[in-house]
Amino acid sequence: MTISNLEEIECPYGHVFEAELLSAINVSDNPELKSVLMEGEINVVSCPECKKIFYTECFILYHDRENEVIVFAYPLSFQNQAVRCKRQMREEFELVLKNFEEKEKINYEPLMLFGIEDLVSLLYYEQDIEDEEIVLKYLASELMLDTVRIAPSLARKLRIPKVLPVSKGEKNLEANSLISSLQILTKYNSNLLHYVKFLDKISKNKAIIADIKNDIG
Repeated sequence: MTISNLEEIECPYGHVFEAELLSAINVSDNPELKSVLMEGEINVVSCPECKKIFYTECFILYHDRENEVIVFAYPLSFQNQAVRCKRQMREEFELVLKNFEEKEKINYEPLMLFGIEDLVSLLYYEQDIEDEEIVLKYLASELMLDTVRIAPSLARKLRIPKVLPVSKGEKNLEANSLISSLQILTKYNSNLLHYVKFLDKISKNKAIIADIKNDIG
C-alpha cells in the first residue's frame, strides 16, 4: 500500500506550511513511483511563501514484491540510532506479517538504510544488473545457452544477477557447467561486468553454488 501523510514542514528560510509526504511506497501497486523516486522527485515540496523548492527527508517504507525487496529507509540523521531503528524495524515488520494472508506472506528479510540516497543507489545498482540480464536473455539462444532465475532476495544477498546462464538443457545446476556458461557469455560480451564479477567470485568459491541450487530446487 502506498501511503502519504499531511505533514508540517519548515522551509530553509523559516516559513512553516503543510505538505503531503509519501511515507510508504508499494511499486507493485504504483510502479510509476519507482522511477519518480530514482529521479529524486519524491517528497520534493515548494514553499508557498518564498517559492523555495527542496527535498523533505522523512521515513519511507519501500516495497517491491516482484523483486523481493522491502526497505525501511530512515532519515540520515537517525544513523546514530541504528540499534533502536533495527529493533523498531523488526517489531514493525513482524506486525505487518501478521496482517498478511498465508498466500501473501513475505519470506525475505527487510533491509535497513539511512537516507534516501542509499535507497536510490540500491535501485540504480539493481537496475544496472537488470539491464545485463536483458542482454543475457537476448544472447542465450545465439550462444546455445539456457537461463535459470533464482530468488531476487538470494541474488541480492549474494550480490549476483538473478538470471543465470546454464548449458543448453541443463537440469541440475553444477558449478563447472555454470562457470563454463559464464565464460562463454563474458567472452562474447566482456562489458557485462556483473557477470564478469560473478564468474570471478564463483571460480574462487564454488560453495556459492550450493545456495543457488537449494533455491532452484
